[in-house]
Amino acid sequence: MVCGWTVSKISGQHIKYILLASQALFVLLMLAGSDRPIPFEFSRPMGAAMMLWTVGVWIIILRVLILSLRAERPIRALVPLAKSELPIIFRALEWAAILGLTIALHGWAKSSMPHITGYWADSLLANLDHAIFGTDPWRLFRSEWLKPYYAQAYVTWFPITFGSMAVLAFSRKDHSALFNSYLATLIVGGTMGEHLLPSAGPIFYERLGLGARFHDLVVTNDPTYSRFADYLWKYYQAGGAGLGTGISAMPSMHVALAVWTLFAAYRVWKPLAAPAFLYVLLIWGASIASGWHYATDGLAGAMIAWAAFTVTDRFGQRRAVAADLPEEFPVGETLPA
Repeated sequence: MVCGWTVSKISGQHIKYILLASQALFVLLMLAGSDRPIPFEFSRPMGAAMMLWTVGVWIIILRVLILSLRAERPIRALVPLAKSELPIIFRALEWAAILGLTIALHGWAKSSMPHITGYWADSLLANLDHAIFGTDPWRLFRSEWLKPYYAQAYVTWFPITFGSMAVLAFSRKDHSALFNSYLATLIVGGTMGEHLLPSAGPIFYERLGLGARFHDLVVTNDPTYSRFADYLWKYYQAGGAGLGTGISAMPSMHVALAVWTLFAAYRVWKPLAAPAFLYVLLIWGASIASGWHYATDGLAGAMIAWAAFTVTDRFGQRRAVAADLPEEFPVGETLPA
């Protein structure tokens, strides 16, 4: 049983701060006593987030100017139009700061994780994949016909994911539930979840000294994937951190956040859900065919994203119901489902 005030004021409005504080505390506790330096390279997501916010502000300025020119008295209409956009600008700034910091903390944790837990789950996950698919699934997902689509899906993952966030942040509609589901997916599923079954993925299986099980995958892989794997491995062996570094396979955040993009597309405009679903399948297939992930990494990522969306959406609905209740709503009454 919960009271309307608790649901609307804490569960809804402050869940993003609870998640961010939990992530920061988790990372600091995991690294307590560690002599690893703070990798300031991971502060760059903050800068990227602020750049996206700045672009969004300029777009809003352009929108205000165009709308004012359509008015009978453009100069007179300019001020109220600008004032009406200020809440959107400040809300977007808040989300840009939170998301940038969250991604920075996640990068720090990801680069440090193997030095704390080691990679002990690769053999387990490889065997689980084999038990489910009857073979190592990369052999099933490799396709010359799909190869260029796989490459495009992986290349466009970053702009699609963060472009979606920028569009939502500057929307006139408050998409806090979607943003909270993103945070929950990345923080609970990624930053924290990667420590449950720490693994590097098939592409690094032989480098970990686990045998030549995925040797054929590596030697026939796209050279671009191989070069980036070399880059990641170099930093892992040196115990350092650079831009985009950190090796963690389970769960797949590529798949998890692609699923989040699917939910976002459905909420913005339902017809977008169909291509977004195909995009999820391409990301999952590419993650397997390239050797970055075991098949179960993507399945776990998808389930995490679904659970995060379901829970935060439920909070959002309760917040909306609680906001409509009279202030004298009795404490201890059960809110409508």
